[in-house]
Amino acid sequence: MATKITVKTAESEQSEQEELQKEIPETEVSPDSANIQTEEKLKEPLQVSLNIRKGLDKRIVIHDHDHIDIVFMPDTKKVICFSKQDYSDLVYETQTRLFNFLNKKGLIQPESIRASNVYGAFEAKMQENKENIPLQQILVLNISKWLDAEKPALDMDREYSQRMTNPSMQDSTELGEVPQEPNKGTIPAHSKRYVGGWW
Repeated sequence: MATKITVKTAESEQSEQEELQKEIPETEVSPDSANIQTEEKLKEPLQVSLNIRKGLDKRIVIHDHDHIDIVFMPDTKKVICFSKQDYSDLVYETQTRLFNFLNKKGLIQPESIRASNVYGAFEAKMQENKENIPLQQILVLNISKWLDAEKPALDMDREYSQRMTNPSMQDSTELGEVPQEPNKGTIPAHSKRYVGGWW
């Protein structure tokens, strides 16, 4: 069985490489064009949709929660939670959840959490900024995440309040639709009262 053997010299290999380079056109790829997409993604700012107001002293007030208003004071670097209406256990639990969330994120000093001089308000100091991170932006971003976590409970509370105060036709009855019975409840209508109860 005969086999064909080809011997390549250095000159023949060089000529073959030159022919291959002629067939494949060279494309120049600049290092800037390779990172265009990643740079554009990095340059796009994070956007959050909140009901925020800015005061004359540059304080930021967030009104999105149903029970509390969250205030950030950049001069004193404090976060304050004010009760929207009457102070109650529900408001206190909401303030506790917010400060626990911010503490886990490392944004506030846990030993600085205390009652404010305003009734029903609590405040806390921000951590020292040694990394030159914009406190205002990172605080708003984390509060937005906390509000997203609170949203299902708030929606359920609103739906329950709506059903109790303004029920639908299916969940309500008109006056006189349910007939009145002569005796209601467990206490007789014409019972005599004595010391210690009824008989």
